[in-house]
Amino acid sequence: MKKGLFVLLVILISGCSEYTEPQESDIAVFERFLSEKPVNPTDEVNIASIYKEEDALFSPILSIQRRKLAEAEEELQPLVEKGDPEAMFWMAKIIYRSSIKDTPKALALLKASAKTNPYAAMALSPDSKECKKYFGEQCQEKWVEQAKKLFKKEAEQGNVRAVFYYKKLKKDHDIYIDAIIEAASNNYYYPLVDYANSILLKESRNNKMEDLAGQLLSYASSRDFVPALESLILYKERKYNITYRELSEYPEYIDLINKGVKLGSNYAWEMNTLIYRVDDSKSNVDKYIVAKAQSIFNGENIGLSLIDKISNKKDLSKANKKAQEMVDAVKDVIYIDGAHPRQD
Repeated sequence: MKKGLFVLLVILISGCSEYTEPQESDIAVFERFLSEKPVNPTDEVNIASIYKEEDALFSPILSIQRRKLAEAEEELQPLVEKGDPEAMFWMAKIIYRSSIKDTPKALALLKASAKTNPYAAMALSPDSKECKKYFGEQCQEKWVEQAKKLFKKEAEQGNVRAVFYYKKLKKDHDIYIDAIIEAASNNYYYPLVDYANSILLKESRNNKMEDLAGQLLSYASSRDFVPALESLILYKERKYNITYRELSEYPEYIDLINKGVKLGSNYAWEMNTLIYRVDDSKSNVDKYIVAKAQSIFNGENIGLSLIDKISNKKDLSKANKKAQEMVDAVKDVIYIDGAHPRQD
């Protein structure tokens, strides 16, 4: 699981260009931002979600976020057939690497979506490693120019994400850093997280830059932004060489896992199931409930397959009910977006 999240983080910062490279001169800029934006426990948290519950795309995008891709595909299909550009984009992101037959379908969907969707256009950029891998010479600079036009149009309408990506495409380091801060000030934290991850994945990083990355992740995590929380969990695992059998020594790590479960982090749910399974103080029923809850939450059944079955039907019914209650307790908040569409 650690390897899987590490790969995810690598994908998130793939295609890192010179102008996005972290610099020591950035420290003072970010420290000024953090000092001006202290975290207050009484502050109302407002994550800039791209979809609301009443939107037609809310349910399928939530399914993608929770790795239920088959369900998402089924929900997206009617919208794709109606010509919805965003649905086409998300469908392409589900199927593009499924099989050789699906790759050209995904390309066609991206091209159709790119007429109005800047993220689809960016997905066809020659700077995209995934595009080059699956679509080859179809990845052309013209799509970057298309993305710029679309982002500019949306930015003029006040779209927080569009403002960031339009400025990022100017390919100027100072503008890029200012855009990260502006985005975070408006509750869009992915750029902040991407920047921090790009520091932590460098073997040659120094202590000052590593400290900065930790501060940025802690800030975004304190605002309940799940990708920041997951990066912070992974950072602590790697820094302290944490193993799931020695967790009593790391109460802060357990707090992060518990928070992640509450917020709907796939990784936190996976680790929570693992922690329960190896804990001899937990009953088999408790282990089953947690594993069953994860199965319902994101379709991951490995943990459930390693738990002894509950033979008594009444006890099984009660356990399943408690598992469902665990899932229902998670608020449905979408944090993935067109620039970060997959969580696997």
